[in-house]
Amino acid sequence: MAPKYQQIAERLRAQISNGSLRPGQRLPSEPELAAEYDASRNTVRLAIAALTNQGLVTSRQGLGTFVLEPARPFTALLSRTKATPDEQHASMSLPVVSPAADESEMVRLIVETGSASRNVAERLGIEPGDQVIIRRSQLFIGDVPWQLINSYYPTDVAKGTPLEQAGRIETGSVGLLAQLGYPQQGFVDEIGARMPDATEFDFFKLASGTPVIVVSRTSYSSDRPIRLTRYIYRGDRARLLRVEGNVPDTYRHA
Repeated sequence: MAPKYQQIAERLRAQISNGSLRPGQRLPSEPELAAEYDASRNTVRLAIAALTNQGLVTSRQGLGTFVLEPARPFTALLSRTKATPDEQHASMSLPVVSPAADESEMVRLIVETGSASRNVAERLGIEPGDQVIIRRSQLFIGDVPWQLINSYYPTDVAKGTPLEQAGRIETGSVGLLAQLGYPQQGFVDEIGARMPDATEFDFFKLASGTPVIVVSRTSYSSDRPIRLTRYIYRGDRARLLRVEGNVPDTYRHA
């Protein structure tokens, strides 16, 4: 038989699933749950912690524990076209979400100069601490945060170019890099999961225990790395999809 806290968590999870406990509704207090399930308050706390880690509820200081809106998944397309890099707009050659047609997308962009961490430096072929141009984007569909994008450029590639400016690049970054003499010839993707940092936790409005998925794409010209871009998604909502060949558009956005 499952431990008592798991039994309580499963009962509450079932009530959330069938609508008996609705999004925004406060759960009974710890003493009320302890009395209802003939359990100690520590056991009830373990049950609540299990639901919190699954992203089903959240605790608010002094107010209680509330049911969260169900996670709304997004499909992130890791490839969309077989066109050569210099023919691609950046949004076609990089991971892109597949939003519903009636939802608008909003982007907040920050550009800054920073020092390359060891991990960034290794991928860009520079020394740790070397200066890099960083373009940070926060992407929303409607009011729902769905993606963070952090792009890192060596300063000898980006210094004095529109990559340093906080504005939309009409040709896309791939097109601009080609104009600057660094046509993209290929890229390497690394996909992993980890726990979020403080910025990611706040941006995605995560519950405790929810990981993020990180796609790290290192882009290359014919002889060197020219950009490292990290695409960050909340792990309980992202479905990563790679499309190859000719398939119906309806599947691409399934």
